[in-house]
Amino acid sequence: MSESSVRRTAALRERHQPASRGVSTNRHNFVTEKTESASFWKLIRTRNFGLLWGAGGLSAIGDQFDLIAFPWLVVLITGDPLAVGLVIAVGNVPTIFFMLLGGSLVDRFSPRMIMLTSNVIRIALSAALAALVLTGLTDLWLIYAFALLKGIADSFYYPAASAMLPRIVPIRLLRQSNAVVHTTAELSGFFGPALAGALIALFSGGASPETGAGMTGIGLAFAVVAFAFLISSILLLLVRIDGIEPEQSGEDGKERGILSSIVQGIRFVHADGAMFTMFLLVASVELLIEGPVIVGIPILADTRMAEGALALGIITSAYAGGSLMGAILAGTLPAPKRGLGPTLVTIVALSGILMMPFGFMRAMWAAAGFALAIGVMGGYVDILFTSWLQGRTPRAMMGRVMSLLMVAAVGLSPISVAASGVLIKQSLEWVFVVAGSLVAISCIVAGLRREVRAMRMMVS
Repeated sequence: MSESSVRRTAALRERHQPASRGVSTNRHNFVTEKTESASFWKLIRTRNFGLLWGAGGLSAIGDQFDLIAFPWLVVLITGDPLAVGLVIAVGNVPTIFFMLLGGSLVDRFSPRMIMLTSNVIRIALSAALAALVLTGLTDLWLIYAFALLKGIADSFYYPAASAMLPRIVPIRLLRQSNAVVHTTAELSGFFGPALAGALIALFSGGASPETGAGMTGIGLAFAVVAFAFLISSILLLLVRIDGIEPEQSGEDGKERGILSSIVQGIRFVHADGAMFTMFLLVASVELLIEGPVIVGIPILADTRMAEGALALGIITSAYAGGSLMGAILAGTLPAPKRGLGPTLVTIVALSGILMMPFGFMRAMWAAAGFALAIGVMGGYVDILFTSWLQGRTPRAMMGRVMSLLMVAAVGLSPISVAASGVLIKQSLEWVFVVAGSLVAISCIVAGLRREVRAMRMMVS
C-alpha cells in the first residue's frame, strides 16, 4: 500500500473514532461513565442488550436445529454419506464468498435491517422446507437449493450481528457482553442438537421417506427453526439504536460502489499493523488446526482408543466445555490493559504446543483433559481479541472488518480439511506435531511485531 493510502485510511479512522469510542448517551443503553463492570444479570436486564441477546440466542438455536435436520433428512432420502457432505458444503461455501458483500452492506445500511432481512429469508426458507417435508414433496435437489439459499442468508446475518453489539454497548462493556454472547452460543451448541435429535426421534416411527415414517420429526424440526427465527426478528424490531449516517460516499464525495467499499475495508485492515498481523495469525491457526481436529480426532478415537465413538464425544464435549469456561473467565477476570498482544499470542502458542502430543494419545481422559485446556485458551482469546477489535474499529467500518475476520477464520477450512485427510494417511502423529509446532512458530513471529506488542484493551 502506498504512503498516501495509509494516510487516507488513518484519517478516516480518526474521523470516525469519536463515535466508536465514546460512551453512548442513549437512554436505552446500559450505563454511565462511572460503570466499571457488569454482571450477567445486569447486562441482560438492559433493554437493548437483553433483546439482542435473546434474538441471537434464538437464532443460534435455529442454526443448531438446522445442523441436525439437514443432514438427517439427506440420510433418510439417500443413505449416501457423500450426499450429506455435499449438502453441508453447499451450505458453507456461500458463507465465504458472500460474507465480504454482507460486511459492506452492513456498513452502508443499518445492521439491524440486514439482520431482519436475513431473518425474513430464513423464516421463509425454513417454513417452506417444513411444509415440503411434512407433505412428502421433498427432493434432493430442493434440499441443495435450500441449503445454498440458507448459507447466503447467513452470510449477511453474521457480519451484521457482530457489528450490532458495539452500537448498543459502551466500549468498557464489550468484553463482558461478548462473553455473554459467546457463552450463549456455546450453550446452544450443547443443548440445540440434543433437543433437535430428541424431537426427530420422538416422531420417528421408522426411517422410510416412502411411508413418511421419520419425516414428521424432521418437518417439525424445520418448523421450530422458522419459529425461532420469527421470535428472534420480533426481538430485533424492539431494539432501539442511535441513528447513523449510512456509509455511501467516499472521501471525494462520490458514491462508493460495493467493490470499492470492500477494497476500502481490506485497505483499512492492511494499514493497521496490529490488526493485519492478528488477522494473518487467525488465518494461519485456522489452516493449521482445523483439519487435524476435524479429521484427525475422529480417526484417533476410532483407531487408537478403546471407547471409539464415546471417546470422540467426550473429547469434543471437553473442548466445548473448555471454550465455555474460557469465555466466562474472559468476561469476569480483569483484562490485561497493557501487554494484550503478547498475552494473546502466548496463549495461542501454548494451545499449539498442547496439540502436538494428540496423535500419540491412547487414553481418552488424557485427550479430553488436553482438549479442555485448549478450549479454555481458545474461548478466552476469542473474547479478548473480538472485544479489542470492536473497540479499535470505527463504527462506519465495523461490518467490513468483522466480515474480514470471519473470512480469515473460516475461509481456509476446506483446504485444511482436504490436506489433513491426505497427510493423516501418511502419519496421524506427525500431522499433530507439525501443525502444533507451526502454530507456535506463527505466534512467535506475530509477537515480534512492535504493533502487536503495543496492543491494549480500550476501556473508555
